[in-house]
Amino acid sequence: MKNARHPLSSLLAAAALLVGSAGCGSSDPAKTSAATDAAADAAATGDTTAADMAVAPTVTATGAPILPPGAPLPTERGWQWGRTVVHIHSAFSHDACDGEIDETGKANPECLQQFRDALCASTLDVAFVTDHPAHMSEYPFEKLLNYRADLGDTLLGPAGAPRANLIQCPASKEVPAHPLLVTVGFEATHFMPVGLQHHISPSNFEGGDLSDAVTLATAVAHVTAAKGAGALIVNAHSEQAEVSAKRLVDAGVDAMEIYNIHANFLTVIGGEGGKPKLGKVFELEHFLGPKEASPWPDLVLMVMLDMQPEAAFTKWHEVLASKHVTALVGNDVHRNVKLEAYCGPGGQFEGLCKPFADKYPNLVKLLTKGGIPLMADGDRLDSYKRMLRQISDRVLVSASTATDGKVEAFQDALRGGRNWVVFDLLGEPDHFDLVAKSGDKWIEMGGTAKLGDELWLRTPQRAYPAAWMPWQEADTRNPADPVEVRTLLWRTTADGKPAEVVQEYKGFAQAATYKATQAGRYHLEVRMIPRHLRPWLKALGQYADVEQRWVVSNPIAVQ
Repeated sequence: MKNARHPLSSLLAAAALLVGSAGCGSSDPAKTSAATDAAADAAATGDTTAADMAVAPTVTATGAPILPPGAPLPTERGWQWGRTVVHIHSAFSHDACDGEIDETGKANPECLQQFRDALCASTLDVAFVTDHPAHMSEYPFEKLLNYRADLGDTLLGPAGAPRANLIQCPASKEVPAHPLLVTVGFEATHFMPVGLQHHISPSNFEGGDLSDAVTLATAVAHVTAAKGAGALIVNAHSEQAEVSAKRLVDAGVDAMEIYNIHANFLTVIGGEGGKPKLGKVFELEHFLGPKEASPWPDLVLMVMLDMQPEAAFTKWHEVLASKHVTALVGNDVHRNVKLEAYCGPGGQFEGLCKPFADKYPNLVKLLTKGGIPLMADGDRLDSYKRMLRQISDRVLVSASTATDGKVEAFQDALRGGRNWVVFDLLGEPDHFDLVAKSGDKWIEMGGTAKLGDELWLRTPQRAYPAAWMPWQEADTRNPADPVEVRTLLWRTTADGKPAEVVQEYKGFAQAATYKATQAGRYHLEVRMIPRHLRPWLKALGQYADVEQRWVVSNPIAVQ
């Protein structure tokens, strides 16, 4: 029996390698219950003017929800939506693209092309690239921006000092032709400036650190230097204890990650002092083939979403008790997962995986052969395209924003908090909105309303698929297996008390107002039981019954 544990260890070790190379818990039922109780208390006190939110929306003859009356839509308030991803590593990061930068510093051209193609295939408007200081600090911006004159790219900025690259993405079977702006940034220790306009001093590159291990003066100096170069300052890996909420408040960061895919992987393998979840590791078996039996490969993230680390979300609430810092998600894609032949000849666990070959044939085969894990669709587990399509941020920018001002407009939106966090693999949250009415003025996310003003909100009208997804919007309206959605209104206060849910709204396509009679910062979180994905999860259909975080808004302050 002693040796019987070794195959498990080998599979877990392989998973650890997966995660360790890929990048730099479950929700508490008691907390959920407490939040629901708080919402019920708020409703009982009459602190909301919402109608019964459990009532099904009016629908058209085809069953599509009709948008309920409410605040003018963002487009009617002078805004346009944009989509962006923050925290992306290209071939200029020392550990990205399978670590294939040679001794002369030449980046992997094949990986650079895959990177470019994936950015276009993900329908992004702006890509905030964040390579590690090694080796991005060694290259001119023209190269870091992936500029290709032969493909019709246009550098934006003064001659010899480009700040962005405009790529005209061609049309494909999945996405229309569209413009894309690529920017330069970097990730050091919890320090991630995005949208740099020029390089900064080496001490602020390699030495960049926002953690509590350095003095506040040092952290502030890093932030000041990067802001002087035009950057938005993001805290990467907010879930880690080595950077405190107080440090984020005092150092002057603009935004922080409330979710990071790499951090989520760590919860599965027992990183950050947790216990490994072997069952989650072994479920990778289903995604390795054969194609006809495999879940839709992009849903591999579903296996661990119910275990996403809550520490970052909780820390964000702690920060909001003192000041506004914008919430966003960190993709943290590196495209570098490559396994050793743990179970093969001469491997660390040679021969010990054989007892598991019948139950986990694809996984054992992978660990015997080693190499790049390929999913049932023939693409790698951590391909740029797959990872970039799973999560993103939506921003509100002026409808009159010109192309040459779009990067700065996106930075301003993220700095000001005019953005949603979206877990895209669950679907697009159509017509989701939060705004406050103060007299005859509309106050957007990141703004400040007065005590007694009303918050106006819309829950998503529906979840609709991106063009590359296999399901249809109608799947979300299957009465035999209905998708369930609930929207939570959170309030954070400066009195040191934990953030609380003050109201809950059930269902798609609901409009409501909430009279804010207490000071604090109010934001929305939408949670979903994604039963529309059950047919595409195949043997892992049980994950369609697990409630997941879908959308998070940024707050409106009331004072």
